[in-house]
Amino acid sequence: MDIKSIKENGVIFTPQWVVDFMVEEIFANRKIKGNEKMLDAGCGEGVFATTIVRKFAELSGKRVEKVIEENIYFIDILKKHIKSTKQNLQKLSTKKIKKYNAINSDFCFHEFGERFDFIIGNPPYVRIQNLNDRREQLQKKYITASNGSVDLYFCFFEQALKLLNKGGKISFITPNSHFYSSAGKNLRQLILQHIIKIVNFDHFQVFKDATTYTAITFLQKEKASNFLYTENYKNNFNELEYKNILTQHMKPERWEFFDGKYLDKIIKLNKKYSALQEIADIHYGIATLKDDIYIFSPEATDNFFYYFNNHKIEKDLCVPIIKASTYKGKDQNLFLIFPYKNEKIISSAVMRQHYTEAYKYFLSQRNILATRDKGGGINYEEFYAFGRNQGLKTSFGKKIITSTMNISPRFFVIENEKTSFYAGYCVKPKHNIDMYELSKALNSDLMKEHISSVSKSYRGGYKSYAKSFLKDFVHPQFYKSQPTLF
Repeated sequence: MDIKSIKENGVIFTPQWVVDFMVEEIFANRKIKGNEKMLDAGCGEGVFATTIVRKFAELSGKRVEKVIEENIYFIDILKKHIKSTKQNLQKLSTKKIKKYNAINSDFCFHEFGERFDFIIGNPPYVRIQNLNDRREQLQKKYITASNGSVDLYFCFFEQALKLLNKGGKISFITPNSHFYSSAGKNLRQLILQHIIKIVNFDHFQVFKDATTYTAITFLQKEKASNFLYTENYKNNFNELEYKNILTQHMKPERWEFFDGKYLDKIIKLNKKYSALQEIADIHYGIATLKDDIYIFSPEATDNFFYYFNNHKIEKDLCVPIIKASTYKGKDQNLFLIFPYKNEKIISSAVMRQHYTEAYKYFLSQRNILATRDKGGGINYEEFYAFGRNQGLKTSFGKKIITSTMNISPRFFVIENEKTSFYAGYCVKPKHNIDMYELSKALNSDLMKEHISSVSKSYRGGYKSYAKSFLKDFVHPQFYKSQPTLF
């Protein structure tokens, strides 16, 4: 498969163990009459089509060749995939297949003359900005494609629901990004009341040759008030434990999969206690967009300068800084060249006069600094300004810091008010709250449970500790009545 096809058509082939489960589940609790129509949406090499044909033949008692000729339809934008699917379907029968219901077309724009009882597949994973001339057409045709940096698979869900017969079912394996992303809001609203089951692989990697965070979603034509949800971290489906999720409790801004028991617990906490955002400020750290130029470990020092890599920098232009993503409570011996006073960039005239060595150093790095923001760095107020203004004030002072991603809660109290930080977030308590007591609450099992329920996952079991997930954390120490929290 060439790189261009992967980028524009989102081709990622599905492992057989996943396909087998999806086929079993789509037929679960359904009596097969033999006249049902099935569609493999984006057939690839036909792994779904061949598997569902075998299972349908078994359940209906029909001969395989008859199922291929009468029941299974398959569509793909690439001719070679149609050809491969035909060849693989023929291998299922010793008799020559007389007729294939093959459609070489774009699933999202094809005018189907049929409606289907079962639609299954692995829709293409491709950002809409990579779709060239199809982008504008998709945005006009599909509500799910009209908002932000959406993915082509959004449209597959929308089209599949339109093509589904009464009593029909959909089984798609897709990225799970629409659970949380702002771009996925329209898709969430569209499919929420049709969901009957979700198997979320979370950070577990289903596909060998691509890093994707995926889930299997099962939909029905009729509306449902609840659905089953589970997370699976292994390459089989044995002993899965499902939560029963009420659709009315799903937030439109992002999906949090709380069962009734956990939801009752959260509701009780929220009634009595404050969320973290009410008792503390949460800030992101310094963002230079070229940390290896601004941040260094001195090889030597004297009364006036730090020395590193044959450069020397005036000490009074530097501040200590912590890399939150790797911090373990010990001094990292890192310093930040900080060309700012009162949150304003120090002018080049002042730099040349008072910080001669730092200015010479920045001049030696000017070409590299200009490449920031895809070349937009050349338009900064001063060429040595940071890439972003965030944290110029808020990264200093007493604070509790954490990495942007952690396996479990890792919050550290930083007492030194002159120390900045990057690659993470800080929490600054209000109302004279004791930082060490707050740190204990942030490092609690309750925080781990909260993040596990609301946050995005990444490879290796890491969870995002972004502000959007931290801010709603509730703990029994966050009393509603302030002033004596701890």
